[in-house]
Amino acid sequence: MPPARRRLLVTVAHPDDETFGMGSTIAHYAAAGVEVHVVCATRGEAGEIAPGSDATLDSLGEVREAELRAAADVLGASSVRMLGFRDSGMTPAEENGDPGVFVNIPEADVIAAFTRVIRDVRPHVVVTMPPDGGTGHPDHIRTCQLTTKAFKLAAHPGYIEPGGLVHAPAKLFYKEYPRSRMRVFLEAITSERPEMSEMLRKSGIDKFGVDDDEISAEIDVSDVLEIRLKANACHVSQGSPFDMLPPDMIPEVLGTDYFTRAIPAWDGGEVERDLFKGL
Repeated sequence: MPPARRRLLVTVAHPDDETFGMGSTIAHYAAAGVEVHVVCATRGEAGEIAPGSDATLDSLGEVREAELRAAADVLGASSVRMLGFRDSGMTPAEENGDPGVFVNIPEADVIAAFTRVIRDVRPHVVVTMPPDGGTGHPDHIRTCQLTTKAFKLAAHPGYIEPGGLVHAPAKLFYKEYPRSRMRVFLEAITSERPEMSEMLRKSGIDKFGVDDDEISAEIDVSDVLEIRLKANACHVSQGSPFDMLPPDMIPEVLGTDYFTRAIPAWDGGEVERDLFKGL
């Protein structure tokens, strides 16, 4: 019998995170024959509506889910699963008093939802958002935290359904951006769009990412650049942040994806060039 296909699970907080953050990774592995599954915690109802979109405040969640599914199809994902939690918006978690939004859903409920997906998909590798969310968004941060807990609990036979199906993925990665590359990205944007300089400075985005020596995996994804850009264009209601880049900078900014390995913890050895190395 032929060997079973490798499986990758990508967990994100909102529609567009799968493309703007993870799109090249999804497309690269899908093109290599890997089953890539995407799970999204919310429908992104609290996002800002980009100029030119027909979305309204009432329809935004539906529109963004449709954009996610269209983008995932372009990227080659095998499935998309929506957990159905409500977007928390950018309000800091400790200040958000709405009990129905993602950051305020009981932790046990969210972990159970992620765990069930892990057990159903049975991935060899899981990729999620970075601990700082990449932008500081509370939903991004919670997705990272609770995916990490679900990754561990999915292998425990007594968790959720005693005696039921369990699964232990081999590796957990956080999708990251090295600070040296973040500086290049920001310089390119402010060169092309000087009016963005003050807004970017106030956002504090330059403080996100990790030091270069913390990166444990670098994947050459230049083979799927055009696919990535086509998927970016599916997210009309949000607009692609990469549209602000000078065209000649796009291959440099989007040609490599970077990760830190959370489980098993990276020991500072050789940087991996394939998330499935050793599997």
